Amino acid sequence: MAHKFQRWETLIGIIALTTVTRLDSVMAPSIVKIQQAFPNADPTQVESIASIGDVASMVASFIFGFILTRITYKHAAILGLTLLAAGGLLPIFIHKSVAQLIFFALIVGLGSGAITTILPSLSAAAYQGERRSNQFGFNVALEDGFAMVWIVLGGYLATISWIHNYYVYAITLVALVLAIFFVPNIQPTDNSATNAVDTNQQKDQWGFIIALVVISMLVEVLVAVMTNKMALYLNYYHIGGPSTAGQALLFVRAASIVAGIFISFYRKAFGNYLLAAGFGSIIIGALILIYVHTFWTSALAAFLIGTGGSVALITIPFLLSNLASAKVYPIVMGTFSALTSLGFAFSAWFFKYTAPLFSTNNLIGTFIAMIVLSVIIIIVLVVTQIQKRASN
Repeated sequence: MAHKFQRWETLIGIIALTTVTRLDSVMAPSIVKIQQAFPNADPTQVESIASIGDVASMVASFIFGFILTRITYKHAAILGLTLLAAGGLLPIFIHKSVAQLIFFALIVGLGSGAITTILPSLSAAAYQGERRSNQFGFNVALEDGFAMVWIVLGGYLATISWIHNYYVYAITLVALVLAIFFVPNIQPTDNSATNAVDTNQQKDQWGFIIALVVISMLVEVLVAVMTNKMALYLNYYHIGGPSTAGQALLFVRAASIVAGIFISFYRKAFGNYLLAAGFGSIIIGALILIYVHTFWTSALAAFLIGTGGSVALITIPFLLSNLASAKVYPIVMGTFSALTSLGFAFSAWFFKYTAPLFSTNNLIGTFIAMIVLSVIIIIVLVVTQIQKRASN
């Protein structure tokens, strides 16, 4: 059965899924236009059209982790893409109220959550060793690359009509057809069933799994600072306005693409200390933000922080695939996706209470808190040697 995963067809199926994973990004540029179309609507409700999908995605990731243990990759992909297509295309015809648009955004989120859970499990099943790690990197690079495309395209279409943004979801129909033909109609299988492990080893593995998932959530807590604070940072130091912040944040996406493409090089350079090096990159980025205040240094800091986060979020799923059996891996990755989404949403609240512990200046306090948290994680990684032990 394993040979069915090795054909080029499976790669086409994976690419089809990664193409639409971040498709909800296309709606962010249209929020102002939607507010103008519904002037009596609560601005917070209108803004939630671009963000509420993240909540649905978090819930769907966890649920689909369990569903994927009972159905095939193909059926799960079809279900996820159908939800994504329905939530994205129906607003073209049904858009009489903001409540309707929010409902459809929730459906889009459910579809996105399903796909983000399917992708790592399918990639882990299809590839082994270094090829598997490279595939995880390729997935991240493609996801973030297309996210940038959808944001730019969404900005262009929003100038014509906010309804036009929903036409982009037609790409999900193409992905659906490709999934029907190229995603394997196979259930997750325990390929390591012949490797007997004793009870103590199993306990150690679950300890590593839990630790790595928690670290993943903390990665998102750290990286989300760029999204939450960049505009405030540039305004505070008189560097630029919202458009400048958008340009600086593009470097976070660019970092993900670079990390995804060169993850093999990073692994060879840092070996079993790659995760620690990733958090070291976040520390350097935060230090730059504290001591140097120009656009290009803020962009460099965004790139370094984005690199650290991307390296971690590429490496950890690979390590989890070594620790969890193929049948359990979808559940693990569903939890991984849900908690990383939670970490991103929780970030603002985390630093709201930790930043004042380090400085009366909220921005500086936030960056110092980032450094302290990263140092603590590096110490845990080095002392416990989690990456080395999970790689064996």
